[in-house]
Amino acid sequence: MKRYAKYRLSGVEWIGEMPVQWEVKRLKFNTYIKARVGWHGLRADEFSLTEGVYCVTGTDLQNGEVSWENCYRVSEERYEEDPYIQLRENDLLITKDGTIGKVAIVRNLNERATLNSGVFVVRPERKEYVTPFMYWALQSPVFSEYVNYTSKGSTINHLYQETFFNLPFILPEIDEQTAIAAYLDEKIVQIDTLTANKQNLIKLLKEERTAIINHAVTKGINPTVKLKPSGIDWLGDIPEHWEVMKLKYLTGILSGFSPEQCQPSESGGTIPYIKVDNLNVEHSGIDKTKEFTTEEFIVSFRPSILFPKRGAAIAINKVALVNEPFSMDTNIMGLELKSDEIDIKFIYYFLKSISLISIADTSTIPQINNKHIEPLAIPFLDICEQKEVVAFIENETQRIDATISKIDKEIELMQEYRTALISEVVTGKIKVI
Repeated sequence: MKRYAKYRLSGVEWIGEMPVQWEVKRLKFNTYIKARVGWHGLRADEFSLTEGVYCVTGTDLQNGEVSWENCYRVSEERYEEDPYIQLRENDLLITKDGTIGKVAIVRNLNERATLNSGVFVVRPERKEYVTPFMYWALQSPVFSEYVNYTSKGSTINHLYQETFFNLPFILPEIDEQTAIAAYLDEKIVQIDTLTANKQNLIKLLKEERTAIINHAVTKGINPTVKLKPSGIDWLGDIPEHWEVMKLKYLTGILSGFSPEQCQPSESGGTIPYIKVDNLNVEHSGIDKTKEFTTEEFIVSFRPSILFPKRGAAIAINKVALVNEPFSMDTNIMGLELKSDEIDIKFIYYFLKSISLISIADTSTIPQINNKHIEPLAIPFLDICEQKEVVAFIENETQRIDATISKIDKEIELMQEYRTALISEVVTGKIKVI
């Protein structure tokens, strides 16, 4: 790509050189910046989904715009309390709490709107820049490196207004700003469209992986096999030479230890202490544990299946297979074999196929206990055929996972290119007009 004819130092460490005709500015000299200072006795029941004035929060900033259909509303009186944050078309919004730096431009503002806490409204005051250029500048290291620089040593994830006021950035002439913003609008949409297509492909591949597992553990891998009713509505037909058996005859249930009992820590011993967060949705193993305990708190020495007993992790089907001695907390239930006629991996894939939420008590918080697991019906087939089914599943899932990994890498590279392109263009490292 083209570069400008001459450069000079910007005087800003994370920007480096800039085209000689560009200038360094600070927001406080050319920008209107306001945020909500606070509410006067606001109650939760004052928010509405249907009546009143839009009240924009950080979660409403989606893909560079405000998602109006998801916005809560407040009363006219609340809107009038603070005229400084009454929104206008083409206002720039940026989050200042939590996830700092989510940016959106106010478009399609057909009704009045105000801000909740956590968001700045930004407007150019002296016509030194156009909002679309600043939108892209705030998504580059011009902003992110400044935030890192000013927050060194701080544990508070918050962008103070005074800090934001002092943001240094560099500006070309207005016409060039407009051209740069238009260029990035076009190029970033292309990149984001490609990324979305690849993410959709990954979704389809994961659906294929699930379908392969479901079919293999309930119908087998011989496409010509004769089927018979299993006698279980949700299981449907199974190969005629298979049987159905309750899980309690094939496995024993394992319970864990509370942290108060085994005192897990990073240097607490050599036995991994597994928590729900360590159970992985995407593969059969567990994520690396950070806490360990001693041998007296080993739950099992044998290969075991682990899954959550309560909470949202049930809904996302966190089922793991552990092949080493381990300990675990009391929010996890485990299964180990008590029969040589069953393959632990077959049970693992069967549990992955049925989805834990389908057997859980969901009247309040999702929960699973012995009464859900012990009577669970599972196909029972010759151990040699089980191993054939498992080998088939693992070959197919390895093929799919390799493709997913390749696509993930492509997405990662595109995101790196996206970030670099924005940075290079808004700092004048490459010339696009």
